[in-house]
Parts: sequence; structure tokens; C-alpha cells
Amino acid sequence: MSKDRIFSAAKTVLEQEGMHGLSMRRIAQESGMSPMSLYRHFADKDALLNALMSDGLAAWEERVRAIRTTGPMQWLERLTDEFLSFALEEPHRFDAAFFLPAPKARQYPDDFVAGRSPVIAMTATKIDQAKAEGLLGDTRALDIALTLSALAQGLISMHRARRFLGEAEFSALYRSVLRNCLKSFSIAPT
Repeated sequence: MSKDRIFSAAKTVLEQEGMHGLSMRRIAQESGMSPMSLYRHFADKDALLNALMSDGLAAWEERVRAIRTTGPMQWLERLTDEFLSFALEEPHRFDAAFFLPAPKARQYPDDFVAGRSPVIAMTATKIDQAKAEGLLGDTRALDIALTLSALAQGLISMHRARRFLGEAEFSALYRSVLRNCLKSFSIAPT
């Protein structure tokens, strides 16, 4: 029970204060426990960061597994839309999944090539399917997936830094830019 209480407190601190508020002292305060008692359940702050990251990644994977479309290109478009929705609807879980400096974060390219990211593996499968259908060129699936991911994360970071006029404008631009990026990998008509 105490481990759940600590994890819940860590999520609350993350939601209320962001990544910069995540200290063991602050989490202990939120949980109503002493700082030393946290270490009975989490070896150190890194263990807690890893748990928060895993929770965020699980939420992201759940969203991706719920995507239902007929074709691979439509699935990839829905994937980028879902990434935006995750960032806007659950910003702190999104941060935990993609921006938290967790020691067990997946490393490019080895962890992705080895299939340790379920979402990247699903994405690569859809990219390969699109390539087999003649919809995408011969760029490696992992390179396309990384390009889409990096572009999406970069745009979301810019939005959070208030580099766009408003959320509606940002969302429209985000979708347009990601669609154009995806099209850039298409096979040029001959």
C-alpha cells in the first residue's frame, strides 16, 4: 500500500509542479510519509523516475493499441494525431514518458532496433506495410519513425514555449506539418 501511496504522490507532484518539483522530500511531503520511508519502497529517486516513465509509456502504448484504421498510412496519421492528443490531454504523463530523465529510458538506436519499444515496433510494422503496398519509399522504417517522433516532440515543445498563437492554430499546423513530413517519404510518381 505504501508503494502505491508514494507513486500516487509522485504523480500528483508531477501534475501540480512539473518535472522540476519531483524531489524525494516533496514526494514524501505529499504522501504524508518521512523522506527515509520512501527508500524502503523505491531504492532512490531514479527508481521512482523509472516508475513514472513506465507509467507514461504504458498510457501512450494503450492509446496506440486503440487506433483502428484500415490502411497503414491512415494508421500513421492517426498515430501522429494521438501523440498530439496525449500531449494536450495528459501533459504530465506525456512528459513522464518522453522528457523525464529516467535512467532506464530507451536508447536510440539499440533499444528500438531490438524491439524494446512496443509503439516503435508497431509503427515500423505499419511503415513496412506501407512500403510493401508501394506507398512509401525505401527509407528505413526506424528512420521514418524517429523522424516523425522527433518532429512531433519538437513541435509540442515549441507549443509549450508559447511559440504559436493558440492551441487551435497549433493543432492545425502540427497536423499539416506531420502529414507533409509523412508524404515526403512517399514514392514520387514516375
